[in-house]
Amino acid sequence: MGSGDAFLSQGKPQRRLNLEAGETYECPVCRHGQIQPMTLMDAYACSFCRHIFDVNLDQQTVHVVDGVQSMGWRWQGWRWQPLYQGRGDITLTLWLVGVMLVILPAGIVAMGGYVFPPLEDYSGLNWSLAWAIATLAAHSAMVGWLLAEHYQFPSYVLMKIRLQRLADRLPG
Repeated sequence: MGSGDAFLSQGKPQRRLNLEAGETYECPVCRHGQIQPMTLMDAYACSFCRHIFDVNLDQQTVHVVDGVQSMGWRWQGWRWQPLYQGRGDITLTLWLVGVMLVILPAGIVAMGGYVFPPLEDYSGLNWSLAWAIATLAAHSAMVGWLLAEHYQFPSYVLMKIRLQRLADRLPG
């Protein structure tokens, strides 16, 4: 089969990754832009998020070269499949630390409200419960942000890029 030939597999049209022939492919990071060759370089970049990719046409893979963590995808003929490169230990550690950062502080605050309850004749808002809920929400937001940064979810990357472009337009 040639690099431009299409065939059906599981009801989906397939084609080989062939960036050198001028074909365009959706960016696997933001899923919004197109991967295009960079002028005078042996690399490719997304037209939207500006990530730079190293392409291996023999293995049908692309790897981000401008990021901190190594991210890669294999072309399946109609979509990108993420490559997992031995990140299981950091992923488990990330999840364990994330759960601890959410549960432990909120639990300490809630336990303080249980050990030192409000006075019996106080009929107002239970501030210890409100503080525990606020602690849980704030820590959940921080851990959610860390997970989004680690996994680079397409919707998160898209939102981050659009906010950056909006900030660039503002005077000041």
